[in-house]
Amino acid sequence: MDKELRKAYIQLHIAVFIFGFTAILGKLISADHFTLVWHRMWLAALGFFLIPGFLRALKQTKAKDLLILSGIGVLVAIHWLTFYGSIKIGDSASLTLGCFGLTSTFTSILEPLIYRKKFVVLDVVLGLMALAGISIIAVYAPDPSGTTGNIPLAIAVGVFSTFVAALFSTINSTLTNRIDTKVMSFTELGGGYLFLCILLLSSFHIPEVLSVDTFKLWPVTDSPKFIDSPYADFIWIALLALVCTNIAFVMNLNAMKRVSAFTANLAINLEPVYGILMAAFIFKEHQYLNLQFYLGAGIILLSVVVHSIIKSRERNKRNH
Repeated sequence: MDKELRKAYIQLHIAVFIFGFTAILGKLISADHFTLVWHRMWLAALGFFLIPGFLRALKQTKAKDLLILSGIGVLVAIHWLTFYGSIKIGDSASLTLGCFGLTSTFTSILEPLIYRKKFVVLDVVLGLMALAGISIIAVYAPDPSGTTGNIPLAIAVGVFSTFVAALFSTINSTLTNRIDTKVMSFTELGGGYLFLCILLLSSFHIPEVLSVDTFKLWPVTDSPKFIDSPYADFIWIALLALVCTNIAFVMNLNAMKRVSAFTANLAINLEPVYGILMAAFIFKEHQYLNLQFYLGAGIILLSVVVHSIIKSRERNKRNH
């Protein structure tokens, strides 16, 4: 494995680890999911102005590409709305994370369709392996607070969120080699934010799934979690925007310059494992770490390792 590819894999897995923390923050933030995503997008977009070289790269990007990226940003906004919506609807972070087992399965279908390539049976099989692993974790690791939400609707919204995530990740992989990753992230966040503003102005409403009526321009909370302050949501949203979005988004897109969309999304199957491990550490949820957790995590890790080994051997054969 060459140096650049190794660097890409390291960046990818650091990004996935950070992504795993987003579900934890989704539980900690008491504000509704529309408020959460609205504030996350504008704050993260502004964060890019602090990164050296960003403005120069933005000026060099074609208007056509900026328009395409803004459209992808709508998909990013929809993914985040449904991701956090699923957590709020089902009152369970693990349930929503479990749905992400379908990411690689969706990608194994979308990537050949978008790239007009042949379907790879191995990709489908490994995607289903990861799905089996995450399903075991989700089924045998119920949320400690009790599943008091609408579970069937939460699963449906979570699966839809996973499909949208696979879709925009696959489309992004076609653009990372010719557009600066910071510009990509900023423009997608800006496009998504404008989309959310349109929803807000139109008072968009889907029963139980999405309502802007509960939107908070100033998200103070009467029931803070972990940090005893009415401004706890500000802290969590800032962390979500600047670390879990600015840093993780750029690292993930940088990695996708060297790895395929399927490889990236297969690695993202580790997100629930990281999320549950962090929940065990932060919230002392040791009941997650049962035999079924290790079995599920082992299956997911096996799918990632097998895929990496096979792809590495294929690349070495081509080089020789």
